[in-house]
Amino acid sequence: MSFATAEAETRERFGESRTLLAELRRGAPPPLQPLSQLQKAQRGLWLVSLYAAVERSVNASVEAALNEISAEEIKSADAISSIHCIFHFPKVQSLHSCGRGSIFDKSIALLEASSGDDILRTIDNPLAPSLQNVDSKTMHWVLGLFGASAMAASPAAQGRTNTLRERRNAVAHGRESAANVGERYTITELENMYNAGDEVVAAFSSALKDHCTSKSYLRITA
Repeated sequence: MSFATAEAETRERFGESRTLLAELRRGAPPPLQPLSQLQKAQRGLWLVSLYAAVERSVNASVEAALNEISAEEIKSADAISSIHCIFHFPKVQSLHSCGRGSIFDKSIALLEASSGDDILRTIDNPLAPSLQNVDSKTMHWVLGLFGASAMAASPAAQGRTNTLRERRNAVAHGRESAANVGERYTITELENMYNAGDEVVAAFSSALKDHCTSKSYLRITA
């Protein structure tokens, strides 16, 4: 997965959401006319699909970053501290799950790996289990793990993206029906949610890509 591939996948996912939103707009009732139960449900399900586009886009950008850094074959000792928790995750996990009798030996293994000549490389995405319920807070957290700069997304867009996750969870976990969620949103409000998700994902992807392109994950030496 390259950043170009990740960006293409993101545009495809959001393009699908845009097309579906256009269909909802065409099928909307005249002003002051109530929505049918089907129309309410369609709006709720559209929010779920938009969330899916956000989640997959975040994962795709992370996969691209991991692939790009792995391809550089950087020595662990040359990388900033925060990134080791990603690339040495198996050792972190081993330390987390070991008993007290092994904790010091496991700690030594992790510290030696992070300060030695081991190449930073991963063939999978150790962050994937933590990226199944994402919002703007998750994206800030991921950028922090990579040591990247904060994303330049507006507070309003980040707030709507957080709300999008909440609405998706309400439907996915059965707390509310799709119709109950969808009836709260006008087409204009759905458009605002789309723009917010698009803005936040673009800002996240840009921050992560710039971090990798500039190789800011390398330790600064005198």
